[in-house]
Amino acid sequence: MLVEAQGPASAGEAWRRFTTPGTWPDWAQLITHVESSDPVLAVGTSGRVHGPAGVAVDFEITRVDPGRRTWSWTVRRGPAAVVMDHHVVAAPAGGSRAFLRVPGRAAALLQPYRVPAGAALRGLVGEPGGETTVEPVTSFDFAYAPSYARAARPFGITPRTTTVEVGPSWLYVRYGPWRLLTPRSNIAGAEVTGGFGFAKTAGPPHLSLSDRGVSFTTNGDRALCLRFHEPVPAIDPTATIRHPGATLAVAEPERLAEALDLDL
Repeated sequence: MLVEAQGPASAGEAWRRFTTPGTWPDWAQLITHVESSDPVLAVGTSGRVHGPAGVAVDFEITRVDPGRRTWSWTVRRGPAAVVMDHHVVAAPAGGSRAFLRVPGRAAALLQPYRVPAGAALRGLVGEPGGETTVEPVTSFDFAYAPSYARAARPFGITPRTTTVEVGPSWLYVRYGPWRLLTPRSNIAGAEVTGGFGFAKTAGPPHLSLSDRGVSFTTNGDRALCLRFHEPVPAIDPTATIRHPGATLAVAEPERLAEALDLDL
């Protein structure tokens, strides 16, 4: 399960709020109080998050990467435990995107949590303030052939719901309701490719049966094919399926490769 929100808060400010437990009740409506062993999240930080009607969950921080602005924790209530990953990335115009991902089988069980989690993330990034540094983010449009556009529309894939963004540390792909998010350092290489068969690539994202790569294809002529050091989730909401590569049919594949500092 992947939950996302975009807002005007800078990535630096959103990261500060995200990793300062004392601020959580300010932007997450269901949090009334937080007990934390540290004022700023670090590996090993533990505590308890209190919600409405006396509901509380215990937590322990398992990973914090300030450079990539990503952190993970294990949340427990009684015998049940869930691992959640969190990310903050720069967005165009100085804003930010915040993400929560619940991988594996727990994603299906926690679907009702999607609504309050989305509201919390919108609160996190919804107000500017604090650090206002604008980080460069370059956006790329997908190139749509008319036949591909017609096939994609029923799946919520249109020019307004698709984009590729390259920020200082992350690559972000939006393809209708699907998302791909990976650190730029995870991109191993790229090549421009094309000549795709319509039946195998049109419509929603397609999974390659040969290598499990994912294709975001809006035309059959040209695209940039990326290879990853570590496979990434995209097509599967539980993040069970991971892809060693992704094909992106952007309008300017060479310029995308250049923005990613990749040689063709």
